[in-house]
Amino acid sequence: MTDKERKKVQEYEITILEQFDKVCKQYNLNYTVAAGTMIGAVRHKGFIPWDDDIDVYMLRKDFNKLREIAPKELPGNMFYQSHHTDSEYYYLFDKIRLNGTIFKETFLSNHNINHGVFIDVFPIDAISDNVFKSNWQYLRYRFYRLGLMAKYVNLDARKGKKKKIVQILQKLYAFADINNLYAKCEKIANESIKLEGSTKFVRNLNSLGSDGKKETYSTNSFENFHPTKFENSSFAISDNFDEMLKKLYGDYMQLPPVEDRKTRHDLEKLKL
Repeated sequence: MTDKERKKVQEYEITILEQFDKVCKQYNLNYTVAAGTMIGAVRHKGFIPWDDDIDVYMLRKDFNKLREIAPKELPGNMFYQSHHTDSEYYYLFDKIRLNGTIFKETFLSNHNINHGVFIDVFPIDAISDNVFKSNWQYLRYRFYRLGLMAKYVNLDARKGKKKKIVQILQKLYAFADINNLYAKCEKIANESIKLEGSTKFVRNLNSLGSDGKKETYSTNSFENFHPTKFENSSFAISDNFDEMLKKLYGDYMQLPPVEDRKTRHDLEKLKL
């Protein structure tokens, strides 16, 4: 991706995030910018210069409400993507896509889904204060999610050891139905709704960049939010952003080595 293309992608993502923010405000849904987007907001007052995506977190209850509301409330040039709106999409977090664009990731390139420029919306789930129960939730979810991703993600996009591991997993999960694996994950995650607001910690069970337990935060991280400057707009960020970023990245104000300053998406096709 050229610098010009990345800038255009970022502009489109801001446009999507503005509409997402509008829907959340209209229906009193809470969210926070997350992960690299949160670093960008704090350290750069916008995108990390080499970043090419936007992530947000929402507690499961608000996430489920968004799933019901967004497909009807988003403007016609945007598409709310979940398995319920795009049958070949099996990720357990959702995306909001910009129609008329193509940002086709190699991991998903073999599926007939909407491949537009997107933002990621991650559900955050309450976890029990009982260590055994929280670990049991985590292990069950990861077991089914591992099978789901092994069956779903494009094998040709994998290389080296990762490709061999996926090939082994595909054999181990050969007799598992992908729809059943998806349903099992959703059931386990939604069990946590009854705990929401009453436990000490919450977790991103769908973490892409860590083992999930690393994205475990204190519940008060999702109680209070404030607007933060992001490029020429303003979006919600958790009051507890410092603790969250230190947990995930350590010294997040320190720039990474030059060789690590690159976009993370491997694209098969880009059309803007």
